[in-house]
Amino acid sequence: MAVKYDSPICLAVLNPKGRDPFLDYHDGPESYENGVHAPVNFHAYAAATYGAFYDSTDKLLKQKDRFDAVLVLIRRRTWITLAAVKELKAAGMRVIVSWKECSHNQVSRQLRNAKTIRAYGEILALADGILSPTLAWPPRCGSVGQNEFWQKLKFIPTPYPIDFSSWDFSTPTESRIGILIGTREFKTESRNHIQAITRAASLAHEFSIPRVTVINSEKKRGLTTLAELESSFPAGCLRIIENPLPYLDYMSLLSGHRLVYQMDRSTVPGQVAGDCLLARNICVGGGSSIEKIAFTEYSDDGSIRLKEMFERVAHLLQDEDVMERAIAKSQKRARKKLSFEAITQQLASWRVLQ
Repeated sequence: MAVKYDSPICLAVLNPKGRDPFLDYHDGPESYENGVHAPVNFHAYAAATYGAFYDSTDKLLKQKDRFDAVLVLIRRRTWITLAAVKELKAAGMRVIVSWKECSHNQVSRQLRNAKTIRAYGEILALADGILSPTLAWPPRCGSVGQNEFWQKLKFIPTPYPIDFSSWDFSTPTESRIGILIGTREFKTESRNHIQAITRAASLAHEFSIPRVTVINSEKKRGLTTLAELESSFPAGCLRIIENPLPYLDYMSLLSGHRLVYQMDRSTVPGQVAGDCLLARNICVGGGSSIEKIAFTEYSDDGSIRLKEMFERVAHLLQDEDVMERAIAKSQKRARKKLSFEAITQQLASWRVLQ
């Protein structure tokens, strides 16, 4: 793939002792290949800057001269990240850090004992920069002072390759049918998954929506719960996908719906909303960082009245012009603030990387 822009910075992303294998984005994100992690979430910071994603500190250090800095992901076992940060700093590399699971609830669950908190505090003190891909700031712990902490910290959302035609998963809007539920987990309370499903049932009755699709990710227990909820929908309306899908199949499913609806309040970066950008679709009802940026009129932190949100959904479902304008507006915002090229500029202007 031809490079469409010059990145002023090249980042390595390291998930120390993680499961995702090495990926090199020297030539940018190619077309998707089955079994290969898409250039989304933290992989995207490497892909956007023509960098690379690593699972091993040793592998990264062999190529360290290629990179301006390394983004190290903070794991639940924070001492593993601390060891990697110390090794990289000793080798003279510029290090920025970010929680891999970074919502308020996720960070709180991970900082569960003194050993974890102590290592996390050391990480903050050693790091040159602290990246937050969500508007929910990470906590300050340890010896790093308040002023120093804020000087190191910067919100930079996860980029999405909307500037690459090979990552356009759109289908004609006139062929799209119904609503896809964006969340999948009943067990995570802040996802409000059951609330989203039952509200979609009300929408289906009120606006004669022919199809509402939900993806089950909780095996037999999830299927049992979904089967019980099916009676809330018009007959034949609820479509249950029994297991998570491969990426291409998932994107095809997403782009085949009129919109995606969720009520996720878990302060996450917003992968579902990012997937909607790649599908040239609309994400409604959630409060993630990407939803607030790209789908401003349709995001909800819980403060919008139910009737008002239903009216917004109705306009998207019933009016092609409203839908087309909403898609165009979200794409324009995303190109300005969330595209690969836009995020490389945000990274390059960050004081700790200059």
